Amino acid sequence: MLTTHEGPESMLIILAIGGAAALAVVAYNRLRERDPDTAAEAVRNLRQLVSVVVLARATSAVLDTLQSARMQSRPAGISGLRYLDEEEEED
Repeated sequence: MLTTHEGPESMLIILAIGGAAALAVVAYNRLRERDPDTAAEAVRNLRQLVSVVVLARATSAVLDTLQSARMQSRPAGISGLRYLDEEEEED
């Protein structure tokens, strides 16, 4: 899950991602000028990669949701089990 953090580390990460994106755009434009077929193939490959990443993230979210639901359906705690054991011993 994404969280917001304030500080120089998060700003550095944001700037690094922005720089990498800018370099990717420049590289793609140069590649498209030199060899349009290769550029089109690169776009197709990138779309497939994005699809895999989105699918992995969606799967992770579903698993987190299922685990959360499983944790909520469990008994409150061990103390309740001890209480039941003590009642059985008294009988």
